Amino acid sequence: MEKIDYGYNGKIAYINLNNQTIEIKDLEKHIAKEYLGGTGLSAKITYDLLSDKDYEVLKNDPLSEINPLIFATGPITGTIRPSSGRYSVTGISPLTGIWGEGTSGGFFCISLRNCGFDAIIIVGKSKDPIYLYIHDHAIEFKNASKLWGKDTYETQSIIKTELNNDRIRVATIGIGGENLVKYAGIINDEGRVIGRCGLGTIMGSKKLKAIAIHGTERITMADPKIGKKLIKEDEEAKRGNLLKTTTPLLYTLYGTNCYLDIGMALGDTPAYYFTETEFPAEKLTGKTLREKYPVLDYGCAGCTVRCGKQTILQDNGEEIKVDGPEYESVAAFGPLCGVFDSKDVILANHLCNIYGIDTISSGVCIAFLIYLIENNIINAKIKETLSDIKFEEIKWGNGKLILNLIKKISNREGIGDILAEGVRRIAEKLRVDPELAAHVKGLEMPMHDPRAFAGQALSYITSCVGGSHQKCDWYSVEITAASYPELRVKIGKSRSLIKGREKGVIALQDIRAIDDSAVNCSFVNLSLEHTVGHINASTGFNYDKKSILKVGERINNLKRLINCNLGITRQDDKLPGILTEELKTGKTVHVKVDLEENLKVYYNKRGWDWNTGRPTEAKLRELNIIR
Repeated sequence: MEKIDYGYNGKIAYINLNNQTIEIKDLEKHIAKEYLGGTGLSAKITYDLLSDKDYEVLKNDPLSEINPLIFATGPITGTIRPSSGRYSVTGISPLTGIWGEGTSGGFFCISLRNCGFDAIIIVGKSKDPIYLYIHDHAIEFKNASKLWGKDTYETQSIIKTELNNDRIRVATIGIGGENLVKYAGIINDEGRVIGRCGLGTIMGSKKLKAIAIHGTERITMADPKIGKKLIKEDEEAKRGNLLKTTTPLLYTLYGTNCYLDIGMALGDTPAYYFTETEFPAEKLTGKTLREKYPVLDYGCAGCTVRCGKQTILQDNGEEIKVDGPEYESVAAFGPLCGVFDSKDVILANHLCNIYGIDTISSGVCIAFLIYLIENNIINAKIKETLSDIKFEEIKWGNGKLILNLIKKISNREGIGDILAEGVRRIAEKLRVDPELAAHVKGLEMPMHDPRAFAGQALSYITSCVGGSHQKCDWYSVEITAASYPELRVKIGKSRSLIKGREKGVIALQDIRAIDDSAVNCSFVNLSLEHTVGHINASTGFNYDKKSILKVGERINNLKRLINCNLGITRQDDKLPGILTEELKTGKTVHVKVDLEENLKVYYNKRGWDWNTGRPTEAKLRELNIIR
């Protein structure tokens, strides 16, 4: 086996919680070159681990002990590449039943990168609560019984005290993960979150409360001079470019929530459970929050943007510091639920961080409940679960209701037990029209309405995880924040049409797969030449643009293959009816989303079979996924 010289630790740890055993394996150089690291490497590991029998088990029980939970870094993590401070977590999602993944920033990623392993694979289930302590090639199993029931902030503090080391970085679940809320997340570095797909739920099912890491090793780069040269070139290219200098400044000033009023102006930010796109945005913008509350700025490791925010406010006579809120959280608990009291929205975000649940999925689930009741769709069954909530309290604009429901979801109490299952399952349990459930493949829709951008809609229905804006942020293309014109990733004449640019959606999906495998933040949209340059500077692999795009294509096709093995077909590549209805007001009035012909073009370009939805054997062989 050819040895890896640069850019990696070259080791993968396989941990079985059933018997607390550890096996260390070498990372093969050709695998690293074909899948990079992060989510790409994790997909390859998962595919190799799972048999046909395993897929059948996971179809019925995603929380089976065989579900591999994988923490990974990539060759870019923690390097001089701008905003390279990220890591990934993957597994078969308990919420969707298909491939699940997420990335997070902060500083946990640096310790993970420096701990001696490129990936940590966790299978099995512990009988009692435990946490892992990883330090320079050593892995210890620690009793976490006293941590069970603690919130995410308490857990991080207690572990650092117990191990007598403030430099330790912790990734943990909260009460939501312990109670197997289907969209529980993983919190690291206080308020950085891997929120989507229920990866924290997998940790909870394995009785794994946290992973604590202190890594001191350093990864060697093939040629750090190349990276420095690229940074200088990028800085020079920005001079005189108003857009490239203004956009980072907006993120620095107001965080991702700088987009709220822009999104409303474009008809992109949904309100009242995806039935409107007009609302008093000025009450919740990043600018408004900064004027109303003290706001502190921070950035992840290697960050050049510093979009992270901490908001300070008074609650019950005490001053509290809240991580965020980000745009998605503000939109999900604000306009989507008809709530425009900024304090309630901020506290809703804070509670989700404390309990460790996804703000997008919880916001959509709560808005779905309100929508059903406001429109008299709900049946008498719902009243059985409302022992301590008055029926008339469930209405648009009730911020206190939102806070109450987040607690009930996290503890699976009353109606919260149903809401904790996600909108697809809510519709089933309450026996309402499944077309009213706002999700794609089981993952709740993010706060970018598919009627605003046809390319975003196409990316949703073909995404490897379902309804996610992170796997292809086409809205960024339409507002010119991201552009790769030579790959048809460019603004079009009409944002409600994607005809002729389907290949661009594919290209951006593949670029984001590279970002999530390298692993780096996609907020810093480097040119493809510079993306390749930074990866080569770390690894010495000598990619060019064509070969690196082939890596992204390989990764996305492998994830699709895993999903097809879990039962996904072409019939699942669709938007629900609630998201295709024509709106009567707003910037997307009378826009009708019809992607059938675009999907056919997409399938043809991807090399997927129209009848089955699977990548063709010829495509899989071309990409060396099968041989």
